[in-house]
Amino acid sequence: MKARSLGALALLALIVALAPLLVRYPTLEAQMLISGLLALGFSFLLGQMGFLSFGQATFNGIGAYAAALALLHWHAPLALLLAIGIVTGALSALVVGALSIQGVGVYAVMLTFALNEMAYFSAFQLKGITGGDNGLRGLIRPNLFGLSLSSSLTYYYVVAAVFMLAVYAVLRIIDSPFGHVLRAIRENEQRAKAIGYEVRRFKIAAFALSGALSGLAGALYALLYQFVPLEAIDFNTSTNIVIMGLLGGVGSPYGALLGAAIYTLLANFLSEVWARWPLVLGVIFCCIVLFLRGGLWELGPLALRRIRHLGGGNVAADSKPL
Repeated sequence: MKARSLGALALLALIVALAPLLVRYPTLEAQMLISGLLALGFSFLLGQMGFLSFGQATFNGIGAYAAALALLHWHAPLALLLAIGIVTGALSALVVGALSIQGVGVYAVMLTFALNEMAYFSAFQLKGITGGDNGLRGLIRPNLFGLSLSSSLTYYYVVAAVFMLAVYAVLRIIDSPFGHVLRAIRENEQRAKAIGYEVRRFKIAAFALSGALSGLAGALYALLYQFVPLEAIDFNTSTNIVIMGLLGGVGSPYGALLGAAIYTLLANFLSEVWARWPLVLGVIFCCIVLFLRGGLWELGPLALRRIRHLGGGNVAADSKPL
């Protein structure tokens, strides 16, 4: 990784480490990180491969249910629960990806939506497994190497460690040959095929990675609230993930994380003030789509270019997004 990318990652790690000490809302801050993983999975598909997915809640819900069931029936340790979330999320994404890429354009997008609805109604009907609309309750966080995770602050730092590892892994993948091939597919799929790349395999692999991130987020969510609601796999959750990604901007992984943080804050604080708070979010989202298509993260490079213009071009900072 470039020194600039490592510097940005170190700054993110510092913010994540200090956040609950400066603002004492560890549960909310853990939710922000979990939402960040969901937005990161969506952003990877759209930003790197150019595929708009309205089915991210499928992988999130399956990962959450799988981890919760393993905890309830097997009393699995934390590491295994997270691994189960990752694997089940990735496997479900393999299936969804293999089916969705058969479509073209809007039809492929609609396939992700249709499969999400199928997963939702399956979870609703399988009450003996998922709890139906009552959800899965009674989850107790397992200890980690003898350390109790019953404290919200302690669990926050577990989420933070997993979050930072996931972000680092995604950044490495984006800079890898695999990431370069995905961007080649995004820019010109026919040319990528002509060069000799197995485009279908790369697309499915990208879906699997996105699903793994979402499944991991689902497992962390289940342990955070010690409960898996039916909404975890609902299409509305998929829509919220799309909004998070586009709000911050999918051109950079950090944009997706910013969008997730802003969305989570708005959802938690505005909802206490006004029942129709989504109207505010809708206005913000429309403004971004119309006037700032790169998302809020684009404001940084725009500001740098503006400063450089006002300073006569003497600002040495590179205004390219991270």
